[in-house]
Amino acid sequence: MKSALVPCIILGLVVGSCAEPTGTDDAGPSSGAGGTTTGGSSGSPTGGSSGTGGSADGAGGIAGSGSGGGAGRSTGGDAGTGSGGAVGSGGGQGQAGHGGSTGGVAGAGGGQTGKGGTTGGLAGAGGGQAGRTGAGGTLGGAGGHATGGGTGGALAGAGGHATGGGTGGSGGTGGCSVDPVTPNATAKTRAALCYLYQMYGNHVLAGQEENNDDQGMSYIYANTGKYPAIRAFDVNNSMAPTQCLAHSKSNGLCMFGYHMGIVNGDGYQSAMTKTNINTLLTEGSTYNQTFKTRLDNVARMVQTVQDADGVAIMRLFHEAGGTWFWWSMEGGAQYVRVYNYAFNYLTVTKGLRNMIWLLPYDGSPDASFYPGKNVVDIGGADTYAGDGNYDPQNALYKKCVAVFGSSMPIALHECGPIPDPTQLMATGTRWVFFNVWTAPYYESPSNSVSHLQSVYTSSYVVTRDEMPVL
Repeated sequence: MKSALVPCIILGLVVGSCAEPTGTDDAGPSSGAGGTTTGGSSGSPTGGSSGTGGSADGAGGIAGSGSGGGAGRSTGGDAGTGSGGAVGSGGGQGQAGHGGSTGGVAGAGGGQTGKGGTTGGLAGAGGGQAGRTGAGGTLGGAGGHATGGGTGGALAGAGGHATGGGTGGSGGTGGCSVDPVTPNATAKTRAALCYLYQMYGNHVLAGQEENNDDQGMSYIYANTGKYPAIRAFDVNNSMAPTQCLAHSKSNGLCMFGYHMGIVNGDGYQSAMTKTNINTLLTEGSTYNQTFKTRLDNVARMVQTVQDADGVAIMRLFHEAGGTWFWWSMEGGAQYVRVYNYAFNYLTVTKGLRNMIWLLPYDGSPDASFYPGKNVVDIGGADTYAGDGNYDPQNALYKKCVAVFGSSMPIALHECGPIPDPTQLMATGTRWVFFNVWTAPYYESPSNSVSHLQSVYTSSYVVTRDEMPVL
């Protein structure tokens, strides 16, 4: 049972419906078978003094805060020291400067932090928008702040702060009271869910669906120099476990969907074959035995990830509410029964503890398909805008909020064109991540190279190199 949400961001930290040409929402199978050292404390009301970095772990200077006065900027010190200064503003907003190895920290009074070199900044007291953590960076908990390490990092507990070391940071895993719905979830799973809550409304994580190859990731990197923070797979993809483990070792998150067939085999086409759900859920029936076999496929893959201390975002029974996949064909009540059966089988019968559960709507979220917050960690919807249409999909986002509420993170779990980050911020469309479908959707004309570059270099978008060590 998930406890009531206590906001993870307190003062010191802020840290498809896929319309294919035929009119169905899924874009097709995804495989052949299936479809600081930190800046100093607050300065005087007239703005802080300039600090200097010290040694190789050099700190930023002192941020100004309060009302009135000018801004203070810190600079890096000698060679090997990141400049990572913090800029505090006199007045209502403080804006952090760009840094070297450590990003700035916003001055008290809020404002938007900048993107540091290796580690992004954190929002100052009073709110504002959090910077992103960098590679090996750390996250501060409620009331705290965090510093980036050399290659390590930690998640800071409530009220404290974590300091990154040369090869690893230390600190508690508190600072967030959100519990995964998976019973006895692993520490890594808890940290990952907290991170998603911390990013929600402050940044959007980049995601890319893979076919049974590396083409999606390779294309993104070749054109942007960066990898997505989330790599998504179909359980039918034989390469998925190996791909996920490699991504996870680089601090990325993995997501698993499944074009699950019951009648006439497995895979994309079978997933679109009507299945009698009452028979499916009757213990001992042929359909039920097949269903368990399919869930065992999921369990083996997720277990492999768990054994490597990885986290699996579960996007099972996607495009809920649509009429093209068997799990949605009989309406919301039957869909909920299927979802709950799978949830209990994987968490209780199989004892998996590394799962974050996403409820994956199509482009028309219907509350009758929502099984409830006791079995859902993250909400989501999908849609495919026309080629080159980078609309933020605000109307769809608001429909999701009407079902999931304003606190639960909501993802654009499958899409073609990536929403423009600038428009996402301007319209308050707070997708926690986007996930672009397999080829040809990550390519032009769906997403032009210039658009991909704009997205992947945006300060609002989190890429794998900017993910923290969870």
